[in-house]
Amino acid sequence: MVLDTVAYCRRLTVAVNVISKRNFKAHWVAPTLREFKRRKVIEEDRSGGPKIFHRSTFLEWNYDAEIFAFSNRLGEKFDDSSLRAALTHKSYIEREKARLSDIGLDSNLHFQDNEALSQKGGEMMSKFINGYLRAVFTQVPEELISAMHDFLTSNSTLETVAKHIGLGDLMLCADFPCKTETYVKSFKAIIAALAESSGEERARIFVQDLVVTQLYGQDVNELWNPVDPVGNLAAILKREGKAEPEFRLIRQAGSNSILAVYYVGVYSDKHFISEGAGESLEIAKEMAAREALKKFFHTEDSMRALPFGRQLKNIQSKIEQLENQPNLPFSEWISEKVMSAVH
Repeated sequence: MVLDTVAYCRRLTVAVNVISKRNFKAHWVAPTLREFKRRKVIEEDRSGGPKIFHRSTFLEWNYDAEIFAFSNRLGEKFDDSSLRAALTHKSYIEREKARLSDIGLDSNLHFQDNEALSQKGGEMMSKFINGYLRAVFTQVPEELISAMHDFLTSNSTLETVAKHIGLGDLMLCADFPCKTETYVKSFKAIIAALAESSGEERARIFVQDLVVTQLYGQDVNELWNPVDPVGNLAAILKREGKAEPEFRLIRQAGSNSILAVYYVGVYSDKHFISEGAGESLEIAKEMAAREALKKFFHTEDSMRALPFGRQLKNIQSKIEQLENQPNLPFSEWISEKVMSAVH
């Protein structure tokens, strides 16, 4: 019994020593690490953030393998020469020519930049986006279609899409980290390269899957801000032969406090159209007019989710047809005309 107790104590002592040695750090380690972190923060502040290294600086870098992986990652088939041209910015060619000239070598490089492809891809993308928006938002004026189109083709939106598909590590350009314009130009060139390689239909689906989906979660009504919603509503009702909008106070709360709220309803020919709320009567009136316009355009908060992917299979021909057929402008918008155009 005594021997067992002694053996147990020895094993316990050994275990404690092992644990203490494993977790023990010299007294200078913590202050040193804190100093290293402080210097790192100062260096990042001076350089505008942590230093980013291009993938081409890594030992295992293989551009051919990266190009192959990029195509398979997107699930698309590209012509190799078209894809390489789409990823080559003219600044890269100019830099390489200057470098070769400085060392006395022939600077005639057989590279094609993405300028022409970018212009072509931008035109195709714009056409594809307009076709989708007109096929899905059949009852909105062309001004709202243009506002959504401008949002989807903005530099910030296209840069986000380009970064998420990994273009930053594949683009050949003189600047790194790459500028926004470089991302946008390369992404548009990718669309044109895909159309040349696999056909316009694949390029259309590519734009729908990657660009148009950026509308998901967006309130499309916030993208178009009409200056005079009350006047716009009155103009629509007048064109439809209805009475001018009549605004009535439905209810109110806290009118004598800083948290006052007013609910105003809008009527025409004694028929209720919509209601809106605001901290003053004028704001509530404007919000009620905006809600009425949403109802006319079928862009209410309860509208159906936008169709994507397989849901678009049956309307792709309609999308292609509407790419060059704009919706009614707001100045001519009448519900009867819209319904006849839809059907």
